[in-house]
Amino acid sequence: MTRTPTRRCGQCGARAVVGVARAGRLTMYRNLELEVPAHVVVPTCAKCGAEWIDEAAAKALDEALERAYESKLRTRLDAALEKILSEEGSQARVERVLGVSPGYLSKLKLRKRSPSAEMVSALALVSASPKRRLAELDNFYNPTGARKRAAG
Repeated sequence: MTRTPTRRCGQCGARAVVGVARAGRLTMYRNLELEVPAHVVVPTCAKCGAEWIDEAAAKALDEALERAYESKLRTRLDAALEKILSEEGSQARVERVLGVSPGYLSKLKLRKRSPSAEMVSALALVSASPKRRLAELDNFYNPTGARKRAAG
């Protein structure tokens, strides 16, 4: 989608800034490189290619990238959980070792909670070798293997 140039480019000075929507644009958003959805219009100089993000473009871009970010996090979460639970079997153990509340992983799987980037990162690292990584975490937090007992 291209509109009639109405703005002057601050970089090259040409009156050639038009709204451009196209596939294949990449940008960093939070901690992920994402493709800018093809429908998002970004003011771009037709002469030099400089992009000029105005308030409307920034809002549209943020909304589109947030949806793409959440989708990518969710995809990575689902893959990591599937691998971990298929090899480990005990969701309760995974939750205990990760230090999250019982049932938290179920809430993530059922989409009742949104995963944080940190949780997805931790699960991705554990999923590389679930049994070994969970044992390492368990030993890190409980080096003697002792379990704390509730005072009675």
